[in-house]
Amino acid sequence: MDRQFELENLRRSVAMLRVGAPALDREAAMKLVRELQALESQIRRLRDGMQRLLDDGGGDQSPGAPPGRNAT
Repeated sequence: MDRQFELENLRRSVAMLRVGAPALDREAAMKLVRELQALESQIRRLRDGMQRLLDDGGGDQSPGAPPGRNAT
């Protein structure tokens, strides 16, 4: 199942609960924690990769080049 669809279904299910209703059992909470850990790890890798790209390309700028363009 597509993760976005699964998370949206979970969000809608929780939104339908009455205020004060218990929303997560142990298994659902553990699954949510695992998903958050995986997403945090993925974001960290993406951020590190973006920083490496910036670091690798930042020194090749010519004085008149617009930002983000390397000198040729």
